Amino acid sequence: MIQIAIIEDNGSIRNVMKDFFTGEPGYEVLLACDSFEAFYRRWQDKPLDIVLCDIGLPGKSGIEAVWIIKDHSPRTQVMMFTVFEEKEKIFQSLCAGASGYMLKSASLDEIKSGIQEILEGGAAMSPKIARKVIGFFNRKGSSNEGGLSKLTAREIEVLSFLEQGLTNKAIAGKIFLSVDTVKFHVKNIYLRLQVNSRAELIAKYRNG
Repeated sequence: MIQIAIIEDNGSIRNVMKDFFTGEPGYEVLLACDSFEAFYRRWQDKPLDIVLCDIGLPGKSGIEAVWIIKDHSPRTQVMMFTVFEEKEKIFQSLCAGASGYMLKSASLDEIKSGIQEILEGGAAMSPKIARKVIGFFNRKGSSNEGGLSKLTAREIEVLSFLEQGLTNKAIAGKIFLSVDTVKFHVKNIYLRLQVNSRAELIAKYRNG
């Protein structure tokens, strides 16, 4: 059973999502809460595979929630489910450790497909969000869009930390991975974006 939690302050949306996943074979909704604080009080040590989390919550924001969830349980995946399309919100979420970012305009079946993709080791983004992510790093007229479109959410997260000047060790500590795993992601980023060094990567994409 895929064990899921929902953090959404809009009662109608929360109930629709809860009812949908409760009726889906292979899913169990363990928690459905209107704030992170309510979720955290009830969560304790319940095993969770994935949390669907709004950003605009009362109390702690959804982005703050991701940091705490990943710190408490690194294996638990988080998918942001929100109306926000601003690139700052997207990258803050990914840097906090979210594995997906879906807009509330997505259908329930699209949300379900996104969850499956995340649990299989991939990433889930609404098409509009994926284009914003690509556009953030891709300068106008760049020929590398094909490579950028193949970056996973985790690789985008690593890339954002590289641009901030963090070492591989510091990145590993922030996103709860081994240094070797971070190095693996960095190698993939270099290959896909056709650069040979960190300096070249930053020089090419910082203003993209």
